[in-house]
Amino acid sequence: MKIIKIFRNILRNLKFTMSNITKGSVTLSYPDEKREMPNKLRIGTFGLTENNETGEENCIACKLCEKICPSNIIDIEIEKRDGRGFAKSFFLDLQSCIQCELCVQICPVDAIIMMRVPAKPVTLRSDLYLTKSKMMNNAKIYDESWAKGSLLQESHKPRIKDNK
Repeated sequence: MKIIKIFRNILRNLKFTMSNITKGSVTLSYPDEKREMPNKLRIGTFGLTENNETGEENCIACKLCEKICPSNIIDIEIEKRDGRGFAKSFFLDLQSCIQCELCVQICPVDAIIMMRVPAKPVTLRSDLYLTKSKMMNNAKIYDESWAKGSLLQESHKPRIKDNK
């Protein structure tokens, strides 16, 4: 009885293997062929945006991103100029970031954004600390993700139905 079960399992596995031999490969030759990244990819890095017309940074140093971060990895120093707040320094520690995107969602001026670039391997721990200048540069060289604070805040508003 036990030998019959073993023999059936062998035949079943052999049938499965033979049916999959004729199917094509799903593997990509990586450097030559690259997989299309999903539109809502949430692994990557962050960027700080600037106003296209004036060239000033958009961050008003409201510290909402610092307060909402569950990992407490954002540190902002405020600088006041011309009646407006600016981020004198902006630090973000990527090694403890859980990629929750809460900092992006809470930003009232779309200053902090996620970038659509896979995380790059680094050899120095200091490369995982994003400063204001690194984040400003990221926003210039990488494509931004689909999500912005204003877009996400708009999607969470309750929809009012017309009773007509």
